[in-house]
Amino acid sequence: MMKTLLTLLFCLLVSSTIQAQTVTELYNDRKFAELVALEPKSDKLTGEELYMIGFAFFQLENDKKAIECYDKAIKRGYTDAAVYFYKGLSLCFMKAYNDALKELETAIKMEPYNQEYLNQKALVFLYQKKEDKALEIFEQATKLPNTYGEPFYWVAYIYHGKGEYQKALDLYYIAADSVPETNSYFLSSLESIGQLEYTFTYNYAKSAAAYEKAIQYSPSNFEYYYKLMKSLNSAKNYQKADSVFQMVKLAFEAGKLPEEDMEIKTVAIAQFEWNGQTAVIRRSLVDPKEVLDISYKVFLINKEGDAIERRFVIEKTLQIDPKGAKHLLCEQDKKSGSHITYPYGWSTDTIPLDDLEKAVKLVLDGKMQMGASSNTGGK
Repeated sequence: MMKTLLTLLFCLLVSSTIQAQTVTELYNDRKFAELVALEPKSDKLTGEELYMIGFAFFQLENDKKAIECYDKAIKRGYTDAAVYFYKGLSLCFMKAYNDALKELETAIKMEPYNQEYLNQKALVFLYQKKEDKALEIFEQATKLPNTYGEPFYWVAYIYHGKGEYQKALDLYYIAADSVPETNSYFLSSLESIGQLEYTFTYNYAKSAAAYEKAIQYSPSNFEYYYKLMKSLNSAKNYQKADSVFQMVKLAFEAGKLPEEDMEIKTVAIAQFEWNGQTAVIRRSLVDPKEVLDISYKVFLINKEGDAIERRFVIEKTLQIDPKGAKHLLCEQDKKSGSHITYPYGWSTDTIPLDDLEKAVKLVLDGKMQMGASSNTGGK
C-alpha cells in the first residue's frame, strides 16, 4: 500500500514537472496556438503559466481572453510587473484607455525605470489626442536608461506634427541613433530625416544618405529607392541616381516591384518646381524600341496638388541623321486630346534631367512653340 502511494505521488510530481516544462517551452518557442489550446486546463496551471497563455492570446490578437488569463494569473499570486503591463496593453487595444492607464501605472510603480512601460503610457495619451501630455511623458522616458529607444522617435514625431521642423529633424537624428535597428521606428526615423532634409532644409545629399541607410536595413522596400533617386537627382548626382534606376529596372524585369509599378511600368525619379507648382518626372522601365515609344513622362500637378494639369512625354522618333534627335519632347493635351510635338530633342537614350526640365519650362513659359499637332495621339 505504501509502495503504491509513493509511486502515485512520484507520477503526479513527474506529470506536473512535464506540464510546467511544456508551457514554458511553448512560450519560449513562441508556439502561441499550442499555448492557447491549454487554456481549458487553467485550473491546473500556475499563475506564471496563466500569464504565458494570456500573452499567447495577446499575440493572437484575442485581447479579451488575454485579460481573462492575466486576471487569473494575478489571483494565483503572479504579480510580476509584466502581467500588469500586458493587461494594460490589451485594454489599450480595446480602447479602454482609462482602465489601461491604471494597469500601466501599477507596472510603472513596480518598475519605475522601465522605458517601454513609460512609453506605452505616453502612447495612451497620444491615442486620446492629448498630445502635450503625451509629449511630456515621452520626454520623461527619453531620460531613463535607454533600453527601448522608441520614445525618442515619438518626441520627434510630435514636434514634426507641431510644425517645428528643425527641432523635429534634430530629434529624428537622435532617434536614429537611439531606437534599436530591429524596431520599426528606426526606419521611420530615417524616412522622416529623408523627407525633412528634402522638403525643409533642401539638403538633398543628406536626404539621399538617409534613404541609402534605410535601404541597407530594408532592401526590398522599393519606395526607398524611388525617394533615393529623387534626392540624388535633386542633388545633381545624376550618375548615381541612374545606377539606382538600373537596380530598380532589374527588379522590374524580375517581377519584384510593387504590383502598381509593375502595371504602370514607370517610376518617379525626380521633380521640379514651376511657378509654385510641382512637376514630376517619371522614367519608363521598358526601353523604347519603336517610334512613338515613351521613355520619360513629365506631369505638371495643379496648384491644389490633386490633379494633373499638363502631360509631357519624351517619344522615340525616326533618327535620320546619326547626330540628330533620337527622342523628341511632346505633349498629350488633356482638353483636345491632340498630340503636340515640340522642336526639342535628344540624341541619347538617357535624357539629361536638367535639360529635360529646361525644355519643359520653356514650353510652360511660352518660350517654345509647338512644331506639329495631331489628333492621332501618342503611345
